[in-house]
Amino acid sequence: MSNSLQEKTVSLKNEELGSNRHQLIAEKLAPHLAQIFGYHALLYSPLAKSLCGEELVIKHQVIVAESGAKSPKVQKEKVTLQCLYTELPIAADTIDLAVLPNVLQNSTHPHQVLREVERILIPEGVAIIVGRNPFSWQGVNFRFQQWRQKPKTPIRDISRSRIADWFSLLGFEAEAQINISLTNDKLQNSHFYSWVKKLGYYVCEFFCSYYVIIARKKVSTLTPIRPSWRRNKQLVPPRLAEPSVKSQVENWFNHLKNS
Repeated sequence: MSNSLQEKTVSLKNEELGSNRHQLIAEKLAPHLAQIFGYHALLYSPLAKSLCGEELVIKHQVIVAESGAKSPKVQKEKVTLQCLYTELPIAADTIDLAVLPNVLQNSTHPHQVLREVERILIPEGVAIIVGRNPFSWQGVNFRFQQWRQKPKTPIRDISRSRIADWFSLLGFEAEAQINISLTNDKLQNSHFYSWVKKLGYYVCEFFCSYYVIIARKKVSTLTPIRPSWRRNKQLVPPRLAEPSVKSQVENWFNHLKNS
């Protein structure tokens, strides 16, 4: 890898997640990516490609970017498909893996983006969501910056519980949830770090800076079952033809005329 390409990759990491957090997420994702097999993978933005790295065994990887989005030049060089995330030009039930880092929080219609993911994924396909926790210090700080700058299209972080509800409505089953949290170097060298580390396992679940949700698309198939007919061993005795209702009514009218 050339020095210019390395500088572009590092700048992309620092802009989206930060180099330390990017490395931590990639390390946490590596064992899960090694167990995902298939033919086609859809990676939302070059950030997804850098997070997957060489651990992704799926060979055909399509990097998609949203049309009209303001992205740096490094992203335009790597993108292979540019379209709207809410209207993907991809046939249904064709993609084995979809990786969405920082996609839902940047979208004005996040639920529709997930509906498109559900449409293009094959049964038992996997979706990986990376997002910022709105209850973390980074999330609160980001909302404060949004309040000060007041952009036209504000970015709204989405909590893990809401994404889990959306996955449940779309027929996905969450297989793993990864909490990403970084600690300060001064805190690691302090005497309280061992006690804080134990407390961090409980606190990180709610106040982690970033989270990763790995969900699998579940489709219930209906298997036809041959009906079990009961054999009647008793033979039905034959009967003589009985007069119909019409003939009975005619006989009744004739009887009235003759009387």
